[in-house]
Amino acid sequence: MTITPRGESFLPDFSINELNDIYQEEEDSKAKIRLLAAILRKEGKTLEEISSTVKHPLTTVGDWLRRLHTEGISRKNNKKPSGRPKRLTDKQIENLKPILFKSPQEQDFPFIIWTTKLVIQLIEKLYNVSYKPLQVRRILHNLGLSCQKPRPSHRKANKQLQDKFKKISDNRLNHLLTMDTRSYLWTKASSR
Repeated sequence: MTITPRGESFLPDFSINELNDIYQEEEDSKAKIRLLAAILRKEGKTLEEISSTVKHPLTTVGDWLRRLHTEGISRKNNKKPSGRPKRLTDKQIENLKPILFKSPQEQDFPFIIWTTKLVIQLIEKLYNVSYKPLQVRRILHNLGLSCQKPRPSHRKANKQLQDKFKKISDNRLNHLLTMDTRSYLWTKASSR
């Protein structure tokens, strides 16, 4: 580990006044603490004194100052970790939206409503990418869809009238009348 210089040899391209100006303009609280440590080091303070002033461990302060001195003042901010890349691009996710606003039957699925499992199959079919249900729910929510549970049969419903209606109604609607009421489905979110 190298010893970080102090005084005028620390950050030789910046004066204390310039560091103070950068400190005053900075809005990020973590960057402000690092800049304060740099100002104190520029004033000739020891690592122990700086550590007790900024209330951070000695090794942390030493790392900040070493990075600032070797890599430049831009290291006052944390490097954002890259993280794992998305499996679907933003454009692919946006292309899902109009598909989900239509019936699953238009995508050759034998269902009339979108469920999370059905959307997982759709994504695998279209983009050859597999997702877990939780992530698909997040995607659907971000697309403006809300998860809803169908209302079960009313306890005061007249079973005889319902049966009569089923007999006289069009056979194409029978699947609606016998839909599983335990499954959640996705619809456009209301504008409450």
